Amino acid sequence: MILLDKRTEATSHQLFLLTVVAKGLLGLFQLATAAAIVFGATQQLPKFAEWVFKAELSQDPKDFLATKIMSLAGSIPQADLSFYTAYFTAHGALHIGVVAALLYGAKWADIAAIAILAAFVVYQVFEWFSIGGGMLVLLTVIDLVVIYLTVLEMRRKTYSNSD
Repeated sequence: MILLDKRTEATSHQLFLLTVVAKGLLGLFQLATAAAIVFGATQQLPKFAEWVFKAELSQDPKDFLATKIMSLAGSIPQADLSFYTAYFTAHGALHIGVVAALLYGAKWADIAAIAILAAFVVYQVFEWFSIGGGMLVLLTVIDLVVIYLTVLEMRRKTYSNSD
């Protein structure tokens, strides 16, 4: 059974690698976020955002992007952030672990990636029904695309090994 022609298969493989690397970078960003929380960067974020956008806001006090970022920087809770630290650490480590296994070519990595991403999709859909938000929809769509590309990659490996 031929699923894709050679050109489409090569493009699919390249997209798969690109999304896997992007997931790895996301994992690194999540670990960096956890470290930033641990080391108190959240308390400095409003001052940093003010420093970055000071010139822009002096020219245009209603600048959309600058005012949104200033608002977000000021809305970060300063209370106990241990949940967020644990969440970003676990989520980032999970991403990096699965990405490393996929890039290494571990036989179990494709199934693990699909299962983990499917769990994220279920969680994100549940959260979307609970609290809404466009970002959850975007993350869910990205995860579904990665699942699809991972399935295509699994099939590519299976059929190339059977030749």
